[in-house]
Amino acid sequence: EVVVFNFGDSNSDTGGVAAIMGIRIAAPEGRAFFHHPTGRLSDGRVVLDFICETLNTHHLSPYMKPLGSDYSNGVNFAIAGATATPGDTPFSLDVQIDQFIFYRDRCNDSITRDEPAPLNMLDFERALYTMDIGQNDITSILYLPYDEVLAKLPHFVAEIRKAIEILHKNGARKFWIHGTGALGCLPAKLAMPRASDGDLDEHGCIAKFNNAAKKFNTLLSEACDDLRLLLKKSSIIFVDMFAIKYDLVANHTKHGKLRCQ
Repeated sequence: EVVVFNFGDSNSDTGGVAAIMGIRIAAPEGRAFFHHPTGRLSDGRVVLDFICETLNTHHLSPYMKPLGSDYSNGVNFAIAGATATPGDTPFSLDVQIDQFIFYRDRCNDSITRDEPAPLNMLDFERALYTMDIGQNDITSILYLPYDEVLAKLPHFVAEIRKAIEILHKNGARKFWIHGTGALGCLPAKLAMPRASDGDLDEHGCIAKFNNAAKKFNTLLSEACDDLRLLLKKSSIIFVDMFAIKYDLVANHTKHGKLRCQ
């Protein structure tokens, strides 16, 4: 069976924040697909769920979920609200990486003692390591002047790069890295008060926010290019989530969706 380890925020959280905080996510969570609460910040599946289904493996269990978890195909360390920057949130990317190393070491300890473990060291080496984080870092600074926003983006990317390097040192070889989405098209951002609609692009999204997202993705893609040369015998795939998600807005009728006013 394919093994997947995921790191990220609400874009790939499959119930971690709900388990940690002891809360139920408000409706319409779970309504469209699971038909019961799952802890996802979605009415259906998140992208990670579709990745697992494509790989013919079951949905990943959150690392922090105490009941009903199955770690035979990997672990989901993603937590809604998480940032790439350390210290900004309790479960930032560096903490998620520490949790992974702790989990890996405990599996190895169990194997050494001839005790059952959900995964062996070969599973960790062959696993796919997915990452979708950075959105919260960017959205937290969008109130700043645009040049200051751009100046902070390299720091966010550096934290993601550092995480990939640490994972590689701990045996990871296959990486699937998501860029951030079309932040200027998020309803929460469009609902914010603004002086005029002059900042909106042809599809009704906030151009400045989207430009920041695209710049972040360019920097992250370049970091992945560098890491391909540095980390030998590794495969690092960068996925342009901005292009995918912006297409859902720009060509919504093609996807069978009516535009909400």
